Amino acid sequence: MIFQAGDSDEGREFAASSADAIFSRHGTLAEGQAFYADVKGRLSGYDPDGPLPDIDPDPGENTIARGRASVRMYRDPLATAAQWRAKAEAENLSIRELIIEVTGRQTFAGSPATVAGQINDLVQADAADGFILVPHITPGGLDGFADTVVPLLQERGVFRTEHEGSTLRDHLGLEPLKAAS
Repeated sequence: MIFQAGDSDEGREFAASSADAIFSRHGTLAEGQAFYADVKGRLSGYDPDGPLPDIDPDPGENTIARGRASVRMYRDPLATAAQWRAKAEAENLSIRELIIEVTGRQTFAGSPATVAGQINDLVQADAADGFILVPHITPGGLDGFADTVVPLLQERGVFRTEHEGSTLRDHLGLEPLKAAS
């Protein structure tokens, strides 16, 4: 499985051409849908495990549509890009590592029914295909979620009750990888 995390133009390009799953940080339906549509319509030219290219966002562009939304939300996108570039250089971070460091995550809060509804709404509206959950308290940080939210998602028919095969690729409905020649 190839997971990609990032919202930069470079991260989106890699995701579109090479990732099986993508982490994103969008907190609203509209932002999620814009990200989803943008990534689904791309090809890649950058190695996500390579260095951050020296490319600045164009503050005059519709940056959501052009795939540079990660710096768009900041008051000074050029300054933000420069800070991120300096961070990547100082800490020897790849594109993937940098984006993981600087982007936020989707937050779900509320009752089990509210959380199940939020997740279902985002998936059904094509803002995401699913979510990777990170527990705040471990061990057992996901027990409450698994015991209360998952059954509600299963009742709605949007979360599997049985696995599709023996690998993660099978469970996600992805084609088997072709053997290298």
